[in-house]
Amino acid sequence: MGSLGHVTPQTLHVDTPLTLRSGATLSSYDLVYETYGTLNAERSNAVLVCHALNASHHVAGTHEGKPRSEGWWDNLVGPGKPLDTDRFFVIGVNNLGSCFGSTGPMHLNPATGRPWGADFPVVTVEDWVDAQAQVLDALGIEQLAAVIGGSLGGMQALSWSLRHPQRLRECIAIATAPNLSAQNIAFNEVARRAIVTDPDFHGGHFYAHGVVPRRGLRVARMIGHITYLSDDAMEAKFGRELRAAELGYTTQDIEFQIESYLRYQGDKFSEYFDANTYLLITRALDYFDPAREHGGDLSAAFAAARGKRFTIASFTTDWRFSPARSREIVKALVDNRIPCSYAEIDAPHGHDAFLLEDSRYHGLLRATFERIAGELGLGRGRTTDTAGALAQDPRRPAGAVGAAGPRLTAPAAPAAPSSATPPDDLAAIAALVPAGSRVLDLGCGHGELMAWLRDHKGCTGYGIEIDDAKLLACAARGVPVIQLNLEEGLALFADHSFDVVLQLQTLQHLRNTERMLQETARVGRSGVVSFPNFAHWPNRLAVLRGRMPVTRALPYQWYDTPNIRVGTFTDFEVLARRNGLAIVDAFGLHEGRSVRQWPNLLASVAVFHITQDGNGA
Repeated sequence: MGSLGHVTPQTLHVDTPLTLRSGATLSSYDLVYETYGTLNAERSNAVLVCHALNASHHVAGTHEGKPRSEGWWDNLVGPGKPLDTDRFFVIGVNNLGSCFGSTGPMHLNPATGRPWGADFPVVTVEDWVDAQAQVLDALGIEQLAAVIGGSLGGMQALSWSLRHPQRLRECIAIATAPNLSAQNIAFNEVARRAIVTDPDFHGGHFYAHGVVPRRGLRVARMIGHITYLSDDAMEAKFGRELRAAELGYTTQDIEFQIESYLRYQGDKFSEYFDANTYLLITRALDYFDPAREHGGDLSAAFAAARGKRFTIASFTTDWRFSPARSREIVKALVDNRIPCSYAEIDAPHGHDAFLLEDSRYHGLLRATFERIAGELGLGRGRTTDTAGALAQDPRRPAGAVGAAGPRLTAPAAPAAPSSATPPDDLAAIAALVPAGSRVLDLGCGHGELMAWLRDHKGCTGYGIEIDDAKLLACAARGVPVIQLNLEEGLALFADHSFDVVLQLQTLQHLRNTERMLQETARVGRSGVVSFPNFAHWPNRLAVLRGRMPVTRALPYQWYDTPNIRVGTFTDFEVLARRNGLAIVDAFGLHEGRSVRQWPNLLASVAVFHITQDGNGA
């Protein structure tokens, strides 16, 4: 993968007044930005990168004369990288109120001729988005291929989809939240108090005194940095390691290495960041709450984003913006039937994981941008191919529903368009799905069936998958997929929100089979269920011989199997009646052929089409 080399910041002066959410107006202002790659003739390949709290417009590459000045997302953006500048034109804009060039507290207030200081108007995420739109106007870009950001940048990406939905195709929001929790607001307030109570703060007008409230900035950064790391990451890196060989028995000096690290981070931060900017940005974080204008209803807020597409990602060890907060966003999108993919990435680094290079995380983004490039006809870039991840039949065999997926060494490459007919063992199931249906596929594998239903029957909906590699394959195929453990249920989905729920080759892996069957009936008007039929005659014969069966439909030895439920065709009929389900159709499958006569004996796979009322799909 190549480097962007040296990049030069640019400045846009805007004379059009900007009215802020607070009611204040900036009559004119400057926005500093950088661009990477080439804008194509159609001006369709632009991607806006929104920065987080202490970052800036300098997303990638280096600055001339500064040998260690790599952009904060240099591992993601560049030639051949997941956000490939050989195909995309990438834009990074420094937000208003920042201290990295755009108009902010350190600049002169035209009304007084002195630095704004604490008099700089309070800005919000929405204000930043509206200002960023001015850069797009100046570049002649009507619609972005995507807006992407992590943390506070993710909030900006979400805001773009709500304020200017016509100006983007896709929103990619990483390690973010629909609003701050009370705990997060509390952390921000403690950090602000550390700054404003520093004697050198002088009410925010410390520039005139020739000082900097470094003590407050140091403490603010130390507080923030603790929240960005996971407990496991801090333990692995520092533990209880002492700085010296012996205890010093002091309350003032450094004893532990973690103390030394935090002080170093605080000292470094206080040398380059502006105190007033810190106050402004943390308050913008506090204020972000798109549901507030809709009576607290996040689903109502995201109605404005219908017609867009979303990719949402969270990290399991991020306790500041936990996966539960991302799932709130996903639920709001699902409620509005907006295509979205969601990945919950098992990374040990805490909130800072969005800045780091993780194969699963970068694999998701690479697959996403590969799909966007394909939709825009941008051609192929220098990508890493893992065709093997897509080669397997998604149902043969199904992976453990509750297990973590394998770690990837390379991201998935886009698959070829779905074939004219589905695989033999899925053809009979595909025939049960009416054209134009809204489908939920539980345990969707590599997304092969969902892609076929989309391409050949005009179906929409989502796949549910837990395995990392399969999720990437779905993303590469353009199948909206949500990473979810089926053992946790389907709380994301409203009653009867799908025409058909597919539960193929998953029931045998679940601890609570009956609950998931009830969930299938709740969220879908009809359901299609398949599972290995343990009453198939070769299985019976194996048991008679004193051995557990190992067949194509049951390809596991007894000591190494994810199958924790042993069911038969007849067993399911009894279970369906017990749960008030009507069986609309039932048949068996064996080697791709339908079996309707004596399926309990002659079929290796049982298939049931069920409803609550017996009326069909």
